[in-house]
Amino acid sequence: MSWLHLIFGIILLVSMIIGLVSPAQKTKIWAMVTRVCYLVLIVSGIFMTKYAWSEKPVLTVVKIIVAILVIGLIEMAFGKKTKGQFSIGIMWMVIVMILVVGGLGLWLSGGYPVI
Repeated sequence: MSWLHLIFGIILLVSMIIGLVSPAQKTKIWAMVTRVCYLVLIVSGIFMTKYAWSEKPVLTVVKIIVAILVIGLIEMAFGKKTKGQFSIGIMWMVIVMILVVGGLGLWLSGGYPVI
């Protein structure tokens, strides 16, 4: 399950970057791809939570909160892109936060996906 989670996390990062640097007409398609990734990540994350909770409950809660914030940031970035108010700073902030969530996930899994 954790490999699926990791793969879809990478797909989310790539599709988000492509969606934010592509022309505004293509943004909606890439926003939908990222939303499908959210669904897979949320479902696989729910299954992995019991393993992470038994080892590091506080860090698990922190990761869940940060992941929800990242989803909000990505949606905000796509919204600003479609309204023409997008700046490159927003994209970098989202990329950094996605990497933070990924780092927290790897920390929770002991450095590599094993489940």
